[in-house]
Amino acid sequence: MLKTGNKVYDKPQLTVDQLSAALYQANEELRVKNEELIAMQQAQREMFANISHDLRSPITAIRSAIEYITSLDHLDEEELKPLFLLLNTRIVSLEGLINDIFLMTRLDSNTLEMKMENVSIGAFLEEYYYSSEGDCKYQKRSLKLEVPTQFNIMVQLDIKKVIRVLDNLFTNAYKYSKDNDSIILGARESENEVTIWVKDSGIGIESELLDKIFDRTYTVSSARTPASATGAGLGLSIAKSIIEKHGGRIWCESKINEGSTFYFTLPKEYKSFV
Repeated sequence: MLKTGNKVYDKPQLTVDQLSAALYQANEELRVKNEELIAMQQAQREMFANISHDLRSPITAIRSAIEYITSLDHLDEEELKPLFLLLNTRIVSLEGLINDIFLMTRLDSNTLEMKMENVSIGAFLEEYYYSSEGDCKYQKRSLKLEVPTQFNIMVQLDIKKVIRVLDNLFTNAYKYSKDNDSIILGARESENEVTIWVKDSGIGIESELLDKIFDRTYTVSSARTPASATGAGLGLSIAKSIIEKHGGRIWCESKINEGSTFYFTLPKEYKSFV
């Protein structure tokens, strides 16, 4: 029995070997935690470096355009119009990146409210497909719907956030494909879940990168990558976080020059919110 101040402790009945083993195990656990912390700090540094790079590009373009405009003695409308279009494009890009950073931060901190609803997934996907079909951005792509008729499976989802996932996947499919390539939205049912996919017939992704593309520190840098697709790549990381908060999974299958298919699942669970 050991006494420290007013507290009394039982002396552990351990041998020297047992104490040594316990100390070794505690040190190993501390070492693993330290390595995880170092890796997390390194990942954060890489992520902030990527974000800083992406912020710098539109800000530099905006500043250059404004400096050019202010340097003109005579403002010609025809000369200014393309500059204003450039400014608008860069501002939209900047706004999108800032929104991604804000959303990612809220997902990480669990401060983002999930507004779950019971939804017929077939009707939801059809509505999304036809809204995308009417988007002028996809006029030079061949959009197809592979959702079974009468696909009246009820799932729980936050409508706006799953739309965000689909937007990210459709945008990726657009960026990594060319005119007349196909983009397919499909779904199928299994025993406990619904699997949804977005498939393109674009340039594909190297197999060794498939496990990395959902990491927020992954930066697209391949020479095969279209200029419009460079960047910090927060979209897929955000999509992964959203789907995991729904209790689902997300992954990609791809072959070079044959295209990519992004899959995600949603559990088939019906709950009453009354």
